[in-house]
Amino acid sequence: MKTLTFCFDHPVAVKVFFNCVSNPEIKHEIKFLRSNEDGSLVIPVEDIPGGSWKVLLEWNYEGRDFCMERNIKIPGAILS
Repeated sequence: MKTLTFCFDHPVAVKVFFNCVSNPEIKHEIKFLRSNEDGSLVIPVEDIPGGSWKVLLEWNYEGRDFCMERNIKIPGAILS
């Protein structure tokens, strides 16, 4: 199973957005996920087509909003 893993200093509940860089018209569903109690967040990407993607995480902790963005490449058939 293909996954992305992020480690936080505390448990989080995040909104995960996937935007395809290979083809900007393609959007993937927004996922709502919770980390483990130790702050480990595992995001399944098995159903996301191959190509270059921008992953955006949004969460709130202790009344403050946070955002993290990462560029990833998912192996497989590349979208065009």
